[in-house]
Amino acid sequence: MLRFWNHRSAVGVCWWRTVPVLLASALAAAAVLTAAPRAAADGAFLEPIVVGQKSFEPGIHIAPDGTLYIDGPAGIFSGGISSPSSVFRSRDDGATWVATPPGLRGFLLGGGDSTLAIAPNGELAFADLWAGSSTVARSADQGDSWLALPIAGLPIQDRPWLAHTGHSTYLAYHQIPGGIGVSKSLGDGLAYPVTTIAATLLDQEGCLTCSAGGVIAAPGPTLLNDRVGVIFNAQNGGVKFTRSLDGGLTWSVRTIVPTGTSNSTLAFPVVADADGANLVAAWMEVTDTRSTVRIATSTDWGDTWSAPRTIVGAGTSVFPWVAAKGSKVSVSLYWNAGATTADGTAPETPWYESYLESTDFAETFSPLITADPTPVKIGPICTGGSSCGANRELGDFQMVALDNLGRANLTYNRSIANGSNVEIRYVRQP
Repeated sequence: MLRFWNHRSAVGVCWWRTVPVLLASALAAAAVLTAAPRAAADGAFLEPIVVGQKSFEPGIHIAPDGTLYIDGPAGIFSGGISSPSSVFRSRDDGATWVATPPGLRGFLLGGGDSTLAIAPNGELAFADLWAGSSTVARSADQGDSWLALPIAGLPIQDRPWLAHTGHSTYLAYHQIPGGIGVSKSLGDGLAYPVTTIAATLLDQEGCLTCSAGGVIAAPGPTLLNDRVGVIFNAQNGGVKFTRSLDGGLTWSVRTIVPTGTSNSTLAFPVVADADGANLVAAWMEVTDTRSTVRIATSTDWGDTWSAPRTIVGAGTSVFPWVAAKGSKVSVSLYWNAGATTADGTAPETPWYESYLESTDFAETFSPLITADPTPVKIGPICTGGSSCGANRELGDFQMVALDNLGRANLTYNRSIANGSNVEIRYVRQP
């Protein structure tokens, strides 16, 4: 949600001012009760559920016991000096959702961007951006209460992401102007005493506007053997991956796609860990007239990458996300049937939360389908960040995650009445 330039970062406001749509109220205090999900007409997804209101860029996370969490920021100062981001929880397979109380988080700064990670024992780590730093928090009771601190990692942060290995928590963010910073917490997700630069401004090829697109981590036998990876954009369409094999102490940068003539900086690149040594990266490329969704895979935990391939070339795409588990790869995105860019979409054109998947580790993909028949927005989506005067109510991403049964779980925003209200929605495969 913070953004210091014309680039990605949650709902994308500059720290010194807020986008008007983010001046909505923050956390819904009451439980959100919904009917049990039913199968949609085509059977591909259940009927969508409204999780909550006025939180943006929802992220979905699934605990080992099947508990579902959706987090989303409401905007800095949207609820006063303290504007804690929302965390919603479902204990019944997504049928009903409750807005968990912010607890001690409610007394600290936040609301810029939010990110959540879950330890193997179910404990939660949370980060809530406020520009100077992030408020970090941990919960041992599924979000009913929190311990929190107002500072973690290097100062002047943008777009944090979290990953948890069980014995360590990794907080990745864009540190301006140093590059991609990664701060490490030794287990608790509250204090982050170890910080390294995972990718420098030189690695970003001088791109001050290139942010981290997500962090993944896989546990090693000790604190010094975790594998940690961060995907990020570089100048002129480049996408790169920086990885550490020693728990975040040292880093090496690998190129997924070299710089070229297209623009990959208008949406976050995303990386997913399919287990073992298998990774999948997805990103959006934009020319003056078209947008496409591309992927690449790695079978050696990001040391080398396959040649990039386009998986969505028709219509208009924006803000793709990828999840992977074993041989299944799921991609969700906002999509419309036009043939242009998000910013160039005609005023009457409806956007839909859409989905495609592979069951052979990205060798082939199913046709693109609509996951929710209700349009999430009508007309253009601005991808210009803080330079946008309107059409920013969907923020900068939606998200898909695979649950313990391998079902795709999607969360996304729906703009109502030209952004006067914004819903968080949820839908999953049967």
